[in-house]
Amino acid sequence: MQWTGLNELREKYLSFFESKGHLRLGSFPLVPKNDNSLLLINSGMAPMKKWFLGQEEPPRHRVTTCQKCIRTPDIERVGITARHGTYFEMLGNFSFQDYFKTEAISWAWEFLTKVLEIPADLLYISVYEDDDEAWDIWTKQVGIPEDHMVRFGKEDNFWEHGSGPCGPCSEIYFDRGPEHGCGKPDCKVGCDCDRYMEVWNLVFSQFDSDGKGTYTRLEKPNIDTGMGLERLACVMQNVGNLFEVDTVRAILNHVERISGHIYGQDEKTDISIRVITDHIRSTTFMVSDGILPSNEGRGYVLRRLLRRAARHGRMLGIDRPFLTELVDTVIHENKAGYPELEEHADYIKKVIGTEEERFYKTIDQGLNILNGLIDNITKAALSGKEKILSGIDAFKLNDTFGFPLDLTREIAAEAGITVDEENFQAEMKKQKEKARQDRLSRDISGWSADLFGELNAEPTVFTGYDVLEDKGTVLALSDGEELLEAVSTDDGAKEGVLVVLDRTPFYAESGGQVADTGTIVTASGARLEVKAVKKTPKGYFVHTCTLTEGTAIVGETATASVSKGRRRAIARNHTSAHLLQKALREVLGSHVHQAGSYEDDERVRFDFTHFSAVTPEELALVEHIVNQKIFEALDVTVQNMPLAEAKKMGAMALFGEKYGEIVRVVDINGWSTEFCGGTHVSNTAQLGCFKILSESSVAAGVRRIEGTTGFGVLRLLDERTEMLHKVAGSLKVNNLKDLPLRAEGMAAEVKSLTKELEQVKAEVAASKIDGLFENAAEVNGIHIVTAYLSGTAPEALRGMCEKIRDKAPNVVSALVGSTDGKISLVVCCGKGAQDAGLKAGVLVKQIAAIAGGNGGGKPDLAMAGLKDATKIDEALNAVPGIVAGILQA
Repeated sequence: MQWTGLNELREKYLSFFESKGHLRLGSFPLVPKNDNSLLLINSGMAPMKKWFLGQEEPPRHRVTTCQKCIRTPDIERVGITARHGTYFEMLGNFSFQDYFKTEAISWAWEFLTKVLEIPADLLYISVYEDDDEAWDIWTKQVGIPEDHMVRFGKEDNFWEHGSGPCGPCSEIYFDRGPEHGCGKPDCKVGCDCDRYMEVWNLVFSQFDSDGKGTYTRLEKPNIDTGMGLERLACVMQNVGNLFEVDTVRAILNHVERISGHIYGQDEKTDISIRVITDHIRSTTFMVSDGILPSNEGRGYVLRRLLRRAARHGRMLGIDRPFLTELVDTVIHENKAGYPELEEHADYIKKVIGTEEERFYKTIDQGLNILNGLIDNITKAALSGKEKILSGIDAFKLNDTFGFPLDLTREIAAEAGITVDEENFQAEMKKQKEKARQDRLSRDISGWSADLFGELNAEPTVFTGYDVLEDKGTVLALSDGEELLEAVSTDDGAKEGVLVVLDRTPFYAESGGQVADTGTIVTASGARLEVKAVKKTPKGYFVHTCTLTEGTAIVGETATASVSKGRRRAIARNHTSAHLLQKALREVLGSHVHQAGSYEDDERVRFDFTHFSAVTPEELALVEHIVNQKIFEALDVTVQNMPLAEAKKMGAMALFGEKYGEIVRVVDINGWSTEFCGGTHVSNTAQLGCFKILSESSVAAGVRRIEGTTGFGVLRLLDERTEMLHKVAGSLKVNNLKDLPLRAEGMAAEVKSLTKELEQVKAEVAASKIDGLFENAAEVNGIHIVTAYLSGTAPEALRGMCEKIRDKAPNVVSALVGSTDGKISLVVCCGKGAQDAGLKAGVLVKQIAAIAGGNGGGKPDLAMAGLKDATKIDEALNAVPGIVAGILQA
């Protein structure tokens, strides 16, 4: 067999299975789509579960992929050995009710022995102990001698994951030679030593399990195979582990150059080099797929990996941010298989660089705290107390500031202090158990049923791009519990009636755009008011309705009519989101990408990646550019075209979105071009005008702008004009043009008016309280509400905080406002939060210190002044960690 590079192996595999009639698909994003059972994609088949179940029709019944995967159950083990890694690629060929064991086995053997030319005598096969069918195919059809075959039990060779499809496996092993073995006479496949390496797992999904031990034979079984690309590369390159594979070794060599350490000379530095090499691969791919660092979920995984890599850089003596330099090597080594890495290069480096800089500041804070603890312990030792750092303090340093135990131990030892590692590990165990319970609380099987999944009809045809009224046939009716043949108003109007039509003009909630509303009237006279529309995995549009008249019956025809005015308003706001993104990229830079959006008939809400507050001047320029494009009356065209052609046009794609071969592209006269499935105006002039309503922080590195168009701007103008008339009336001014002169001459009255306006602002700000709760983080049952409300006075902030405190007992709120060049921070703790040990007076000091401020107050409410406006976001983003640290003390 011949040495083969990892990128070449990937291409050989995919090309081989294309020759066997498989459709080659690109890797799905690492963020699971419509699957809450997974935090990150961790196997080749994970993104295809609905195809295996028949809940969705696959693009072809034979598919092959090379799937990006992240697995993080043993992050602490990564680096300690050369076996563990968090990122890997999984080669797979899949059959959805098409071919079965004979083809899967013979093709696997053909690829390994004919295409890669691996000697047959170095390959061994395992099958499930009761799977005589697979045994016979291997021995009688392929010709494998029985001394190269083994049978294993359910633990080793039977794949199942809760309820759902499952079945026996057949695994292919590569014999690395006796020099890698344990030396025992009975050393064979299944031995714990390193001699026999599992390369390929063929899963024969032939049963449906109820999760309780009952297995029903599937009429149409599936094939799911998985072969780790890095493992295959180890075989073909004759190396011992993934860190020696060509593309990974190139990254490791770059770490060597930056750190000045040579791999293989010292085990301690080897660990750090492996950690950095693995974690920069994972984080580069995660950021490329739209994941951002945060304090929860997949964002927390990303943050933890980045900070662990940065920390090990320090341990190697690297005293500056360096991770972005490695990103270039990761991209260079992987762009052949993943060209999107190169497209997102600037963005990836911006996200990783910003997080690394934050970590450097955080770890310095942790060092200051550790030094303070050491001073206190040293002083206490003078009175005879033991010189030991508590496990809880060590854990808080690790959990809140990312301070590693080994570094804590090393610094403490220099002062003659030991660390209570037993209690540290106990706290770590509690945290891991909590995380494990959280994972178990998910529907880990992910095979949940769909109410309309048993319908045999074709998916609903959406006609709403072209018409707002259409005729269709009622395919199904339901009350939300079961399918019904008819629904009547005999007992009065019925809410929550679910209607599926064979064709509909109603847009289903998708991509941030809300669903249409309107009416459905059946041929027999039943009238349904459509309140919401959603699309099922099989493509049925489910209309949630209130039946107000008559009886709706399955099979009858119906006229579906969309509310025209509302649809047009939604389209205006959706098109403004496209204009807004382009304007933001022109003003702020190309690192700006959409991180979420919401468009309804009243407003547009656009979340985007950016790492500081947008200044008033920048906002004004963004708004001006959007309005300029509206006044230019640019044509908005929509085309369906091949994905490759759309990319050549420069069309922007959403991070984390998987696109088919044909995509829908919305082009605004060549100025803004994006992939989009939403509804839009045909010319930008139809927006009328655009106005930004607010700009705020959503999470670390993510900002939010809210705006409105058309009649929304007119309503805003009416409200403000009415306000001016009221002010003029109070000042007894008949002509609004005289208002400024009148105001200048009435300083005392202006002061009174200013107070009144501040009250109005407070009321407007108070109306946002529910919105703030929507974005609240949660730490050990405590809700964390944070916001920066520019132009809000301290009194208004205090009022909002008090309302938040009174609204929810288990809440901590931290609100920042600025008026007259002064920045204020108000912190409140509800009764439940206080009972848990949280005090506003303590919290406000720690939060304010981050932004160069100080303050104090009572346990339920405290205030502070902030000095450094550039650190407002950093201070607010630190609140969950500060709260967690106090609760765990």
